Amino acid sequence: MIKRMIENFKIYGDLIETKPFGNGNINETFLLKYNQAGTEVKYILRKINKYVFKNPEIVINNTIQVINHISDKLQKEGEKEISNYVMKLVENKNGSFYQVDKNGDYWTVFLFINNAYTVSYVETKEQAYQAAKAFGKFQRYLIDVNLNEYKETIPNFHNLSGRLTTFDSILEHDPVGRVVKAKKEIEIANNFRYISEKITEMMKNNKIPIRITHNDTKIDNVMLNKKTNAGQCVIDLDTVMPGIVLNDFGDMVRTSTSPVAEDEKDASKVTMRMNVFEGLAKGYMEELSGCLSEIEIDNLVYGAMVIVYEQLIRFLSDYINGDKYYITKYDEHNLVRTRTQIALLKSIINQKTEMEKIISDLK
Repeated sequence: MIKRMIENFKIYGDLIETKPFGNGNINETFLLKYNQAGTEVKYILRKINKYVFKNPEIVINNTIQVINHISDKLQKEGEKEISNYVMKLVENKNGSFYQVDKNGDYWTVFLFINNAYTVSYVETKEQAYQAAKAFGKFQRYLIDVNLNEYKETIPNFHNLSGRLTTFDSILEHDPVGRVVKAKKEIEIANNFRYISEKITEMMKNNKIPIRITHNDTKIDNVMLNKKTNAGQCVIDLDTVMPGIVLNDFGDMVRTSTSPVAEDEKDASKVTMRMNVFEGLAKGYMEELSGCLSEIEIDNLVYGAMVIVYEQLIRFLSDYINGDKYYITKYDEHNLVRTRTQIALLKSIINQKTEMEKIISDLK
């Protein structure tokens, strides 16, 4: 299947190897290795999850717009090797940037970023700083885009009140009989509902600027330079769409500050590491100095609370609904993920004042 698919794209040379790639929970991703006149060249092949992305052409169109916009900025800055700093889509043999298989699934191919690597876990403050700086630069490059040229790849993706409405509906129907197994987590989730009130009011009254945001700002979506360890290129653009920076910064905090993975079974190991948060805040604010509004800056920590709570609701909803959205490896995988989000949210709330002071000092 994979070999037949890649034959549709303009990739030259001899195929050496194909293998699964990455740790994503949504799309199927493969690394391709080719021998091109004695040089090994790598590509990334991805199948877009049509259960998650109902209109894959929107995903691809947004991706093309972002790549072109950032490429233009890099060219104006005098960058010679643009493909090292922004993703590059590979055309199929008909001149489009995707291929549809017989099942109606959409596939895309990207050139692999050279001289760079990814990490799946933030070990140091410096790593956090470099990743946040890369996401901040990504945001800065897109600060002047025409929002009308972009559509939501997942409608209402960060609509927390909508997520809660869906959560309530799933609880009511209890489709696979799991409500009783998650009674404690459901009670905790309901006790944190107050977190949704402020963001709902701000969005309803247009208090937060709408920008083009990444919406999946985990560290393994940043390629780090092998020589300097600096953030080199932001990848995985499927969720790039109109949104707010509170979500992007919040998701950096959610995915980077805990010392353990989001599916760690011992939730007592979960905490919000202040040194990592400092690195994230410094890198992000350095790149976006003068670009963000006062209300955005003042609510970055609140954004972390919102995103962690939203993810808690998403994991718990998916567990009760029978694991329809996220890839799971065992029956309680999503429930375990829910527990880590609960622990992280509590840790953020306990350290909120100190986190806000760090942001304030960076203004």
